[in-house]
Amino acid sequence: MPTVVWIEFAAENVEWTGKAGKPTTWRSSETTSRAFCPQCGSSVGAIDDAPVIALLAGAFDDPNDEDLAPEFHSFSDMQPAWWQNERR
Repeated sequence: MPTVVWIEFAAENVEWTGKAGKPTTWRSSETTSRAFCPQCGSSVGAIDDAPVIALLAGAFDDPNDEDLAPEFHSFSDMQPAWWQNERR
């Protein structure tokens, strides 16, 4: 999959409430860690040192919620030629 939808939050506004608790992390760069479910290993998102937490859109109960709609595109200069951006 060449794209992913991240939804960013200030770390202070995120509370881990699921059965698995806080995600397991793997340090992926100097400034961020990838987050995974400690029970099944599914990707949850990224926990940055900023402190920002970026969660994958598919992790939400209702990923169609208008409050989760993208506001901008990152790295659009690297998108595949077949990708069509829909700007709102």
